[in-house]
Amino acid sequence: MAESVIEMHNRNVSDKELPPDAAAPRIHFVNYRPLGGIGRPVWGPRQLSDFELILSLRGEFEFINCDTGERVRQHPGEVLTIRPGEPHIYRLDSDPGGAFFSCIHLEPGASGSCLAGDYRPVMPPRLATFTQEHAIPELFRRADRLFHHPGRRTDALLSCIGKLIWLYLFEPPRDLHADDRFDAMLEFLDSHLTEHPTRLDLAGKFHLTPQRINALFKKELGMSPGEYVHRELAERGYALLHDEQLSVKEAADRLGFSSAFYFSRVFRKVFGVPPSTV
Repeated sequence: MAESVIEMHNRNVSDKELPPDAAAPRIHFVNYRPLGGIGRPVWGPRQLSDFELILSLRGEFEFINCDTGERVRQHPGEVLTIRPGEPHIYRLDSDPGGAFFSCIHLEPGASGSCLAGDYRPVMPPRLATFTQEHAIPELFRRADRLFHHPGRRTDALLSCIGKLIWLYLFEPPRDLHADDRFDAMLEFLDSHLTEHPTRLDLAGKFHLTPQRINALFKKELGMSPGEYVHRELAERGYALLHDEQLSVKEAADRLGFSSAFYFSRVFRKVFGVPPSTV
């Protein structure tokens, strides 16, 4: 089997920066619990050898960097990132009776230690905010259950959950005022996918310039409308090839491609392999 992109990257990563999407986290410890009955807890002063991601579900917390004096107040629904090696204090700053938090200790790289200089990950923001409807609280809960009830696939499953959480930390918050309009654009693209809609189609439908459409997609999804359409077509193509056992030509015809060659080119660009390998 060919060496994966992550494996090739990690062979020589000591002098490089590990991008968020190349993370293959190793989770060392997980906790998910209420804090009532133990007074008002304080952790530190201390320094960690790995990253700690802390989610406040209920309660107000405070982080203090002992070197720089940085002070961060953490509210419910926020994830705080504590980096390896930084001297700090972390404490509950509200009534312990109703406080509930979850913490995950991890190394984002597949091997080595960030603190030892084996690799340099792109640092997530100190504080990331999520709504209760977001996947983040459930991911922390699932990580806790896996960690404390291990099975044969525990390490691999924890790594997958850790990567999801790590990537979500880099996801910029959506513009709430643009949500309805942008969701309508996605719905339009999805419902006309086999017609291969373009940003010009979106511009005409939603009365915006093509440049504004492109900028909005780059901001919200990190890709252009054309890239989004190709990704969705490729994913539908995978389902047709794998689940329905269609041929490459049949899948291309079903998805509105002008030729099997064009479908193969789009599929390979999205997945990195030709559709004939599915």
